[in-house]
Amino acid sequence: MFERYTESARRVLFFSRDEASRLGSISIEPEHLLLGLLRDSEAIAVLATVSLGRLREDTETKVVFRKKLATSVEIPFAAGSKRVLQFAAEEADALLHNHIGAEHLLLGLLREEHSHAAAALGAHGVRLSDVRQAVKTLSGQPGASPAPGIQMAVEKIRSLVADLAATPRDRPEARELVTRIDAALDALLNDSGIR
Repeated sequence: MFERYTESARRVLFFSRDEASRLGSISIEPEHLLLGLLRDSEAIAVLATVSLGRLREDTETKVVFRKKLATSVEIPFAAGSKRVLQFAAEEADALLHNHIGAEHLLLGLLREEHSHAAAALGAHGVRLSDVRQAVKTLSGQPGASPAPGIQMAVEKIRSLVADLAATPRDRPEARELVTRIDAALDALLNDSGIR
């Protein structure tokens, strides 16, 4: 089932399972998929204009916390998450992509309109049509050419986010990385003319 999934998409699924376990959930819900996306640097590139910390907080407020589950416990995908995975495959097919990446999972989450994850994304101004256009731009689709330097800026942000993911949250270096990511995102938005 996951043969078409990129390394990034597989990481998102792994992180989603970890989030479900951490929160004591008996199934992987769309909200866990979103929390998993927020932990992957490649997925975050498409969410460049969103306050990731606030989005994480808003998403976690919709999740019922229970006792953490052991990592050995099997946690199945909930029906909503299965629909997200199906939507992701449909989005990849519609964009003529041979792979299913984290960006397609984000599109799938946005299509699962009745989930708290889609509501949180919408509340932060993340729209399905905008993300589709961003995915086309980042993948070099015809009719959507990236501005000069955008790819390099995205790679820098991905690198910073990867560093942040590897840094314990209580360390001062984590706050410094967040500041650097924020500055890089501002520069990217200014250079691309979005602001």
